[in-house]
This record gives sequence, structure tokens and C-alpha cells, in this order.
Amino acid sequence: MKRRLFILVLSICVLLMPVVAGGTSEKSSADGGKTVIRFVSWQTNHAAANEKVAEAYEALHPDVDVQFEYIGDMNSTDYMTTVDIMIMGGEPMDIVMTSSFPNHAQRADSGAYINLDPYFEAEGTTFEDSYNSTFRVNGGVYGIAGEMKYNLVLINKDALDAAGLPVPPLDWTWDDYKEYAAALTHGEGASKVYGSFFYSWGNQNLLGVGGAKRGTNYFKDDHSPIFDDPAFVDFLQYRKELEDAGISTPLADVKALNMNYRDQFFRGQIIMLPMGTFMLSDIGNEKYSPDFVTTFARIPMWNSDDPHYNVADGTFFSIPRTSEHPEAAYDFLRFWTTEGVAIKGMFISNEKGADRMESVNAIISGFEDKVDVEALAAIMGDPEWVESYPDYCPSFQMEIDSALTEETDLYLLGSQSLDDTITKLMDRSNAIIAEYAE
Repeated sequence: MKRRLFILVLSICVLLMPVVAGGTSEKSSADGGKTVIRFVSWQTNHAAANEKVAEAYEALHPDVDVQFEYIGDMNSTDYMTTVDIMIMGGEPMDIVMTSSFPNHAQRADSGAYINLDPYFEAEGTTFEDSYNSTFRVNGGVYGIAGEMKYNLVLINKDALDAAGLPVPPLDWTWDDYKEYAAALTHGEGASKVYGSFFYSWGNQNLLGVGGAKRGTNYFKDDHSPIFDDPAFVDFLQYRKELEDAGISTPLADVKALNMNYRDQFFRGQIIMLPMGTFMLSDIGNEKYSPDFVTTFARIPMWNSDDPHYNVADGTFFSIPRTSEHPEAAYDFLRFWTTEGVAIKGMFISNEKGADRMESVNAIISGFEDKVDVEALAAIMGDPEWVESYPDYCPSFQMEIDSALTEETDLYLLGSQSLDDTITKLMDRSNAIIAEYAE
């Protein structure tokens, strides 16, 4: 059976390498007898905040030295490729990262990371008792999502006010979004400002699914592909209608001009941007320095009385099989994903019982005047909030994601009909599933 080279090579290397993570003893560095935890990251712009967390932990654990190493310079793809090779080579590392659950699941399934369930058990707790969103792979815990990302719509409030439009309510719909996009679009040619913008990622076309069901966006409850489901089909057609109507930036322009969604929004060239809470800290970043207030809306629903599903993802932190200090790494990882989130002050906590708005207030501290705090508080405190995170993410999901991007691009660029797009997506996805079932 044909398999993606990544999974084959990494699985073989993991099986052949010496198992250094299964013991109970911890090796210490030669430097003062301290246990050195090697934490490999791509987030170079988090360096100062990361050190704050490490210093707080080291004050409680003077026998531990947390050392950060940065690879990829804010490019998670380059980082993960490099770290994959390092794990294949058996290089000792104690904490590594992945940028999303599909990326995490692919690597966890290959055997690259150790199962953390025994460590939770030894601590006297469970994964589910400790965190809100509990992502498992093949029934095991191979990483913790400690920096949560939730979908929402960022909106230029100054433009909203100028158009005489109120901040959208929690029960707004995709029909409402379309009306807003039309009212907020103005100008012509190179100076045209679009009311709406969807980025070039294929999974942007799953926004309609995320508001219609709980759990994974890629598959139905029976684990068959989602792509013939009305929630997917209708949204894909809806997105093209907005682009064809000239009220949402055409994908052709996004790709031809290599548009960056952050630049487009903060420069005022688009008004509404469905994206994620990971952009909150960008509002206060001097690199962007928007001259307007940003307000927010939840991702629209198909019907105003639908459940308020909030799609959750995160940055995943794992202990690789090459770790020489798994117990110390686990202990720091628990601190990192609980108290550490508040100390770092850049993301929403996944800790059980944590107040989402407390995390948000820490993120926006110092630039509250650029943020519609009331709108954010309404979303984060939504009494009908339903946490929705993938309960199924097979190792081949990244292959299906590639097919999703390729086929939806053809449709949105006018090179393929909607019917052909759905047929090809279903055929390609089912072929991938069958291949892995052999």
C-alpha cells in the first residue's frame, strides 16, 4: 500500500532509534547539575514573552533550565519540516510544536511523540479534567493545545460606523454577512475596498460547515467526506457568488498579487475578515499600527436559531520520542499550558474553567483603545457558546486538505463547475480513505 513518505520514513526511524523517553530517571546537564529542557519553536516574535514564562517556572524549579531554540523565523511549515528531520535523526529535544490539529495528528500517528496519558495518571488527574478542548489521536494524548484559536470575523469599526451599520449580533447569518459586504464595498480599480475577504487556504471553504455541526469539519459523523453535504456545497457556492458580485476579494487577485490577509485588513483595503483570535495581538503590533478600531462578530450561522458552535484549534505542544527529560518536560508543559498562558499574555487559555475574556484582556492590554472590547466580551461570554473541536482527525487528513484546496481553487477561479468540483472532491477523498484502509 502506498503511503505518504513522511509517515513511512518517520515511523521506521522512530522504531529503529533507541527509546530514550520511556524511563523514569531524568538526565541532567553538566552545567550546574540542572535539567535542561530544550524547547524548539518557530515563534521568534514570542521570544521575550516565552522567557517570562520560563523565568516564572524556573523560580519555582531552580533545578531546571528551560532553553528556547528558534527555527523557521515565524514560518511554521519550514519549522515542522526541519523538526521532522531532527526527530528522524534521533536528535534530543524535549518540547516541539505543531501549528494545528491536522499537522499534530499526522505526526502523532507516525509515532513521533510520546503518549502523555501515563503522566496525567501519575499526576492524579486526566486530560479531560484539565483542559476544555481535549484533542486525542488514536485514543491517546500526544500533545496539548495550550494556545487556543477560535474563528471570528474582524471588522473595521470605523468603516462600519461610516456605513451606518451596527456591530453584528451573536445570531447573525450568512445572509446578513452578504448584506454587510455589499454595503461596505466601495471604490473602483486598484483603490477598491472590498467588504469581505476570504483567504487562499482551502479550509476557508469549511466556514459554513463549522457553523452547522459540532466536531470535525472534514468528515461526517460516519467519517465519510463532508464535501457533498449541503453546508459545504452551499457555502462554496455562496463564496463564489460574493466574489462574482464584486463584494468579496476575488481569489484570483489574492493569489496573483500574493495578498497577505493581515496587510489587507490593517491597511483598510478590506473591511470584514473571517479569521481567528490569533490576530488579536496583531492589532497592537507596531508593524501594522491600524488607524481604526477593530470590532468583532462571531462566524455567521445559516439560521439565526442555530446552535452557537465555536470552532477550536490551537498550537500543539508535544514531547518527542527523542526527549531525554520527558518527566521534566511534562511538568513544564503543564505549567506552560495553564499559568504560563496568562504570563505570556498572547493567547486564549485552554485550561479547564479558565475565563476566555480574562485571556483576551491580557492579550489586548495596552492597546484597548484600538479594540471594541464590548463586542469581544459579548462573543467570549456568549451564554450559548458550544466548544467545537475535531473528534476525528486521521493521519491522511492533510492529503484530503490538499485535494480540497486544489479542487475549490479550480471552481473559484472559474475553471471548473460546482458539480464537477464536488464529484472530484468526493472521488479523491474516498480514494485516499480507501488507500489507507488497505
